[in-house]
Amino acid sequence: MSATPNIESPCKLICTLDIVEGVCTGCGRTRADIAGWMGYSPAQKAFANIEAENRLKRLSEEGAS
Repeated sequence: MSATPNIESPCKLICTLDIVEGVCTGCGRTRADIAGWMGYSPAQKAFANIEAENRLKRLSEEGAS
């Protein structure tokens, strides 16, 4: 029997939404990701975490320009 992996939320308790991008500047998740997190499967959570990290990188690069 295999255990379901525990995928941690990327939340950093810095909940500020970038209105233009529609992304939390603390964790990189969209509003839909934040609202749906508890119902996401482990695969969905893992994917959301990858996408959140990519969004934060993009926001950081855009801010540096």
